Amino acid sequence: MAKLAKRYINHDENASRDEKILKMREKYGARGYGLFWEIVEYLFSNNGKAEINAKVVSLAIGEDVRTVRNFLSDCIEVYQLFETDGTYFWSKRLISHIDQIIAISAMKSKAVQKRYENKSVNLSLYNDIDRHGITNEPYTCTTDVLQLNNSTGTINKIKEINKINDYCREKKPQQNNFLKPSIEEIEAYCMERKNAVDPIQFFDYYEANGWKVGRNSMKDWKAAVRTWERNDSSGKKSKVVVQNDPYAELR
Repeated sequence: MAKLAKRYINHDENASRDEKILKMREKYGARGYGLFWEIVEYLFSNNGKAEINAKVVSLAIGEDVRTVRNFLSDCIEVYQLFETDGTYFWSKRLISHIDQIIAISAMKSKAVQKRYENKSVNLSLYNDIDRHGITNEPYTCTTDVLQLNNSTGTINKIKEINKINDYCREKKPQQNNFLKPSIEEIEAYCMERKNAVDPIQFFDYYEANGWKVGRNSMKDWKAAVRTWERNDSSGKKSKVVVQNDPYAELR
């Protein structure tokens, strides 16, 4: 019989009023009730079945050998609280309870094994993708990289790969490939757009705040330049500058 992982048994609240136990208590009283449950616990520790040996049982429960011999004999032959084949004794109800414990334990073990196998399958799938050269690039969680270069790839394989991509998109944030521009690049772009943005002021401003737009990292510095075209460096709408014409009075 399998080893019991659960080391306790159920005890009915009305066990003391069971007909057989009541008959036993007429002779042995409350002490007999205690002896009965000590023997049940001893049977449980032996997976529900034990040899009829008063000396061994007495040592196990810490009771007098003579008392145990007489009590055990009455429980088997008179009160029929235990079953016997002449060599061993047991309790049908206790064995049924043990079977339930073992069945539940087996179900839990099976569930754990299934979770382990699922993890192994996922790991095997990753290894299979790498081994068969589905991508020649270092693995990243993008649908562009995970393409089937293998002509023998199946629809099922594609579905599995899509599941991996979905998982990665949920777990890994998208990387920002922003490259900080130089002052020369900013100046060239401003000249191209013929705006009044100061390239040095623009560069110093974003260099100081870590090239962020609000709380987010900058993604497109040219878009920021175009925003500065509409606003001045303080964030306020630009004012129209009217230049004085030094030759106005001569005209």
